[in-house]
Amino acid sequence: MLLTKKYSPKSIDEMVGNDEARERIKKWMLNWLGGKKRRPLLVYGPPGVGKTSAAYALMREFDLELIEMNASELRNRERVEAVVKSAMLAGTLSGKGKIILIDDVDVFAGKKDSGGPAALAALLKEANCPVFLTATDAWDKKLAAIRSECELVEMKRVNKIAIRKLIERIIKSEGMNIEEADISRIIENANGDVRSALNDLQTGKTSLRDREKDIFTKMKTLFKASTWAEARSVAYGDVDFDVLKLWIDENIPNEYEDINDIAAAYYWLSRSDVFEGRIAKSSWVLLKYSIDLATTGVALSKRRSYNKFTKYSFPTYLREMSRAAQSRSIAKSIGTKVGRRTHTNAKEALEMLPIISLQMKNNLEGIITYYELNEDEVAFIISKESK
Repeated sequence: MLLTKKYSPKSIDEMVGNDEARERIKKWMLNWLGGKKRRPLLVYGPPGVGKTSAAYALMREFDLELIEMNASELRNRERVEAVVKSAMLAGTLSGKGKIILIDDVDVFAGKKDSGGPAALAALLKEANCPVFLTATDAWDKKLAAIRSECELVEMKRVNKIAIRKLIERIIKSEGMNIEEADISRIIENANGDVRSALNDLQTGKTSLRDREKDIFTKMKTLFKASTWAEARSVAYGDVDFDVLKLWIDENIPNEYEDINDIAAAYYWLSRSDVFEGRIAKSSWVLLKYSIDLATTGVALSKRRSYNKFTKYSFPTYLREMSRAAQSRSIAKSIGTKVGRRTHTNAKEALEMLPIISLQMKNNLEGIITYYELNEDEVAFIISKESK
């Protein structure tokens, strides 16, 4: 299971960082539950600080039903009125209270005005249930109408001490063997982004290398299996189910050659996702069905055995996450080195890369020496300029 999912906070108090913001969010929810109507809440801040997680934490802590929608789905006035208004007026199947989450509402700011923001603002003004909105930049002028109908709460980048405490708790709980230098690197590269830190922890954990041989064995067992028991056995033991599914997804076309076998395998894997999606709304009892569909469903979907050697591939998703972590590390190092010479912070220094790239064309060795750049950093700067 992905760490971001496994360790998602069960309550507002379990979240890390932004103590004042979390206190305001919880008070806002308690007022609603106590019968005191409040304005919709617009929580804004950089990625990975816990904006969306806060809405889910409220759902879990107060046993609410969460109705989630992304602003990208609300294309125009008609769509806003159809989707949001219906959500506000409808009851819940469970009979529980509800909270409406409208994620990334500043997506409106990047679109041609089609009446969406104004329509949403009008509905927010009359909201009769808790409405929780998130944004990166709440101060975009196109969000003025929405902003005027909301209480604003800013969530800032989480400090390094809080991220370290969370990471060390997870490392202990997971039994990971991570060097102190690697922990410090993860925290530094995260730059206050908790989600990024957990992703880097998962993709960079040393135990992953130790388990590579085991996961390849599991892939061979699953794809060559001819019985339910054989296929199901790959889910036993120390295995992250979410990661296992990524491996299965990546390697179906590597193992199966018949287009019908491939289609059938992906059908059962998709059904596994459907059951997993119902878990949060229903019961964890459904997890066993999700596991069965992803393992035995995929393994027994083939109409014939493939008696061949298959080179199983590392999941593209996990590889890209690892590359992203490496890229952030290089950018951070460049920013520090350039900032030291230009007397600016790392973020401002990175904005100078186009100029530095041009200087490299005329005096490559001089620029490398002046900023003390290594080969990876030079390649990074050149690649950025070529895009």
